[in-house]
Amino acid sequence: MSATQATGKGWAQTILGAIADGVISLDADGVVDYLNPAAERITGWTLASAVGQSVALVLPLVGMREPPSHSDPAAMSAWFHSAAESGTSLRMRDGSERQIQLSVSVVMDDQGRPQGLVLTFRDTSQTNTLMRELAHRASHDALTGLYNREEFERRLKRLLGDAQTGGGPHALCFIDLDQFKLVNDTCGHAAGDALLKDVAATLQALTGENDLLARLGGDEFGILLPQMGTGSAVRVAQDVVSALARLRFDWGDRQFSIGGSVGVASVQRDAHNIDDVLMAVDAACYVAKERGRNRVHVFEPADAEVAQRQGEMRWVPRLQTALEVGDFQLMFQDIVPTAAGRISGRHLEVLICLPDASGRLIPPGEFLPAAQRYGLMGRIDRWVTTQVGEWLHWRAGTGRSLPELVTINLSGSSLSDPEFRDFAEEQARVLPAGATLCFEITESEAIANLGEVGKFITRMKRHGCRFALDDFGSGQNSFSYLKRLPVDYVKIDGQLVRDAATDPINLAMVEAIHRIGKVMGLQTIAEFVETEEVFHRIRAIGVDYCQGYYFGGLRPLLSLT
Repeated sequence: MSATQATGKGWAQTILGAIADGVISLDADGVVDYLNPAAERITGWTLASAVGQSVALVLPLVGMREPPSHSDPAAMSAWFHSAAESGTSLRMRDGSERQIQLSVSVVMDDQGRPQGLVLTFRDTSQTNTLMRELAHRASHDALTGLYNREEFERRLKRLLGDAQTGGGPHALCFIDLDQFKLVNDTCGHAAGDALLKDVAATLQALTGENDLLARLGGDEFGILLPQMGTGSAVRVAQDVVSALARLRFDWGDRQFSIGGSVGVASVQRDAHNIDDVLMAVDAACYVAKERGRNRVHVFEPADAEVAQRQGEMRWVPRLQTALEVGDFQLMFQDIVPTAAGRISGRHLEVLICLPDASGRLIPPGEFLPAAQRYGLMGRIDRWVTTQVGEWLHWRAGTGRSLPELVTINLSGSSLSDPEFRDFAEEQARVLPAGATLCFEITESEAIANLGEVGKFITRMKRHGCRFALDDFGSGQNSFSYLKRLPVDYVKIDGQLVRDAATDPINLAMVEAIHRIGKVMGLQTIAEFVETEEVFHRIRAIGVDYCQGYYFGGLRPLLSLT
């Protein structure tokens, strides 16, 4: 070997020793004549022990027959190319296995004849493990280990596609826990997480090999049931309800009974997309909850209750967009002194409407039930309170007179939220001089959290706010609760007022509420005064204020002179 050749070989070995990929060179007979350090590390063979050995011994590929042993580098190259394309694992010298990525090159002499092979490979075991872990995380819920919503919807889309081409039948269940919020609120998030894990284990014991169980978010779970009709799906759902009813969750010295409501729907070919299917099963679950919880309800296209829930669900994206862009419109209706029979002193109630695509204003009664059901009322209440505060500051800043009283409705979710209560107090603290807010709360929402509502009212009154109890008379224990709430106004349930001119019982109930209110030092307001006859009956009783379309409909708040 010449000095130049020796120098070139030294440089080559230095380069091969520096790279991370394993390199093995073979002669024409498939005998090893070189390993670089990376190849030694990956295979477990040293250069000294490997040189002169068959490649089948030094680089044994799992599940592959031995490579050709005759002097045919082209045949060996084709064999190794086949192994590289199919993906392979290497059995190391100590017997363990590693996945490798393999490539092969043919070495030619000066005349272009094949003289041997160079095999290059890298250990991909760690990379493949990481990829599998990432794929698992992308499709599974981190807390419970169940499939997540994304994977659930991907598999549902596949089932829907199968149904649309004549496959099936397929079904799914939507499960909503009944006691999760109680556990989470009273014992903390750690307890809530532990409960979800227990529920996941309980549900896993009920699902078959071909079923897919997923946590869809919060305390909601779903089960996809391929090749299963509605009848069989209902039996699965009943098993779920029974198992959850038997589940007892212990946390410290407390024990909770856990229940669940389940909606069932079939995956039918006439569904346009998976949103239609999810909306149907979600609506069925809500009907199950409303009918007493711990039960199953099956979606049927002609089911009026389910249709109502589906209609409410369609409001959700529209309301979310309206909150993001401020698309609501503030309206007002006057609250009129009954004795005068005309607007004076300017007491008004602020309401919100929502423009539709044609510009028509949609009244709040059409979309607020959906906002209430799907957890958007807290955000809406914040938006309205903020906007009313800004409107009052604007009027004060431009020298316009302020109404004597501006009434804002508050939902039960806001009343039970400590953060909202702090927010409302801060808004009241910075109102312009002469502005008075009155927060209107319904009787049912007030009595659901009586203690906290009472404290909130007391706090807000320190800042000059007032409170009205709305829909009074709709509950069975109205008078007993009224004594415990320090409100200023009682708004008599409009269903009683509307027919007061023709229904003597309703008229008597209106009069009774008014008299009790006066004994307690409260002012009374009659809602839904829509005709002259009703107005005269209400005035004869002595109710302090009237409100309704007899005195005018809703008008934009900015139009107030």
